[in-house]
Amino acid sequence: MKNEESHENDGTDYEGLKDRMNQRMDPAMQSFLNCYQFTQRESEILILIAIYGFSNREIAEHCVISEKTVKNHLANIMKRIGIRSTRKLLSLLFNHVLTNHENHSTKMISQQAFGHFCEEKCDSQGVDSPEAVI
Repeated sequence: MKNEESHENDGTDYEGLKDRMNQRMDPAMQSFLNCYQFTQRESEILILIAIYGFSNREIAEHCVISEKTVKNHLANIMKRIGIRSTRKLLSLLFNHVLTNHENHSTKMISQQAFGHFCEEKCDSQGVDSPEAVI
């Protein structure tokens, strides 16, 4: 069964799903996928579960593979990480994303504070650019 037929009544546009996934891929999620060196298909399956809540059957239909192949990919993902459940997988992913966001936010705040410090120092020394102070 084609994906468009199986999902035509749920109101979701699945045709451009892969493009939207790539465009909206959060850097933290991308770093998680890169950290474990998932294949492109494993990454796609993980995204379909984590972001879109797809079941194994829906993943199989979307990717035009069998449910058994989906289960094999999930088993490979979990074996690589050293876990046994999809819930643990999602927990690790979400913790990684949240930690990355916190680190990014802290870094941004630190950079902003440093920028303000440099600007104040420039003003007090009569210098035009912060780079001249550094």
